[in-house]
Amino acid sequence: MEFDTSAGGECRLPVASDDRGPGRLLQAFGLGAESDGFLKASWDRCRNDYGLLPDTAHEAPSASRGALGQRQEELHRLLRIARMEMNSFYAQIAEPRNTLVLTDADGLVLEQVGDSRQNRQFRARGLAPGFIWDERHVGTNGPGTCLFEQRPVTIYRDEHFFRDFSDLSCSAAPIWGPDGRLLAVLDASSFDCTDSRQSQLHTLLLVSMSARVIEQIYFANSFQDSWIVRFHSRAELVGMVHDAMLAVDADGRVCGADSLAAGLLRRESPSELIGRSVSEVFDLSPARFFANARSMPCRIWATQGHAPGSRQFLSVRAPHRPASVNVGWADPTAPAARMAGDPAATGRCPVEGERDPVMAYNIWCAEQVMNKGINILLQGATGTGKGTLAKAIHMRSDRSKKPFIAMCCAAIPETLAESELFGYEAGAFTGARSGGMRGKIAASHGGTLFLDEIGDMPLSLQARLLHVLEEKEVTPLGSTRPIAVDLHVISASNHNLLELIEQGKFREDLYYRLNGVTLTLPPLRERQDLVELIDTVIRSENGDRPALVDPPAMDCLLAYGWPGNVRELRNVVRTALALSPDGTLHLEQLPWTLRSAANAVPPRAADGGMRSALHVAGLDDAEPGEADTDADSREEMVALLQRHRWNVSHAAESLAVSRNTLYRRMHRLGILTPRAK
Repeated sequence: MEFDTSAGGECRLPVASDDRGPGRLLQAFGLGAESDGFLKASWDRCRNDYGLLPDTAHEAPSASRGALGQRQEELHRLLRIARMEMNSFYAQIAEPRNTLVLTDADGLVLEQVGDSRQNRQFRARGLAPGFIWDERHVGTNGPGTCLFEQRPVTIYRDEHFFRDFSDLSCSAAPIWGPDGRLLAVLDASSFDCTDSRQSQLHTLLLVSMSARVIEQIYFANSFQDSWIVRFHSRAELVGMVHDAMLAVDADGRVCGADSLAAGLLRRESPSELIGRSVSEVFDLSPARFFANARSMPCRIWATQGHAPGSRQFLSVRAPHRPASVNVGWADPTAPAARMAGDPAATGRCPVEGERDPVMAYNIWCAEQVMNKGINILLQGATGTGKGTLAKAIHMRSDRSKKPFIAMCCAAIPETLAESELFGYEAGAFTGARSGGMRGKIAASHGGTLFLDEIGDMPLSLQARLLHVLEEKEVTPLGSTRPIAVDLHVISASNHNLLELIEQGKFREDLYYRLNGVTLTLPPLRERQDLVELIDTVIRSENGDRPALVDPPAMDCLLAYGWPGNVRELRNVVRTALALSPDGTLHLEQLPWTLRSAANAVPPRAADGGMRSALHVAGLDDAEPGEADTDADSREEMVALLQRHRWNVSHAAESLAVSRNTLYRRMHRLGILTPRAK
């Protein structure tokens, strides 16, 4: 069958409201009463426009594997962001018969998150990548009717047009793109649903909030070189899912507006804001806007709109710095100024990775919660940088002048862990210090307690830690007097804590105390900013100086799977630099095991050079002796980069390739960005 992957319709904006309570939340996401007849209208379309019959046997059709792969590649940035939020959302509704799906603007399922034991049943119901859930093919259903209505909807059991889907309950919400067009739909479905229809309102609200989070992260990721303005008429909602977002360029003109911006600024559509000066949007000059943005990064300040009574509260995030600047992944014991340059100037959590959508999501989440008393759980494989991220969050938070106390729960014997964590009074046990010992919890008072490998904490200690978190006080061993503590906990684990809960190895109540928000760090092999990360590690291991990397060596570094993640990368770079006679990192200095495992470095050509396997912008790599063709490719590549003002992200998107692919091509052609020369 033919499959149309054209973009969705124009943005239909929800009405802004200042009402308090649940009604405000529902209106903010466009959730109104179900009495407006949208179900009847959908059924009428199915019968009259699509010629469908409700009693016929039916199942969701599927697209070809090629069409699915092409669409997933086109929306790869969205998918990486959505996967993170979907995993976090599913943890809240985890039940074997629940699943989350993400469709594109045509109803094609791109991603699915659910209980892996139910995958066969999900696929049998069409709730899996490759199936199509538009109204024309599947009748009234969550994703399809949401696409048509362009607002959140619930389709409950028999409200589905086809009886084959009458045991499903689906709640779906739209995700709007930065251009104001419908980009995707997030849907939560449950089969054999026995809850009432009214109970689905909570699910619909959660779906809408998650869709909005995905939309916000995608918007910020699409305008990395712009000033991001978040605003609302109520100060307490700035930085939350209800606020609106604008992107402002270096000239003080709006270059992007999200789906809520027009409503809050009383415009018909986001397109009306594009190209306008900030002085036309808010009652302040561009000079004043930039002065406030630089002097109060990520702080909330008030300004007037042009409409009567349209006061707005703003928070502005500076553009991301160029990738060649070292903004993190340095030694976490280094001074804050070295880790982040000037944090006050950027207003961001000082961690390398903002060019990667998943890390950008992590940094954004950390910024929202780090000063609000919300505990943070870091998940990720060993060596992905959980400790560095924890230290960076602390250094950027309001607690930065207080202690950062770290404890690895897997490195201390169980017999010592209790006294290390909770402390003890003099004479509490044989061998105790005469003056007692202040535990790590008490030592972190007012600062941050980082509990690494929390999944390895003994169950007996988990119970005591839970009590400390609930009561905000700790009682040292051998004492009866509790000590009040101002405690903020960041915990980390390379285990799946939900699986440990099922195995009886981790307390569920403690998990929900620690899991205010979960940030999952991707393995190195999945990072989209691998070239920049390699450059940053090289600089940090080379006295903060750049070092040249031969194209064959860079190809090898990019092709390797990095099972040891950032920790392994550091060791490889440190050794290669020590072995280099001229300060350049050559292929020969890389470990043989790495070169062998990468298995992606082409054989040497006759002229001693290396042929690359890359094909960018339709230009194949040069054969030996084709120097003129290679020169032409280089000139064309330089011209392309100049057209995009040396913004590698934008140039890569124009070629429909990843940043890493374009960087590898640049390395082979010997092209350096102006900042790296």
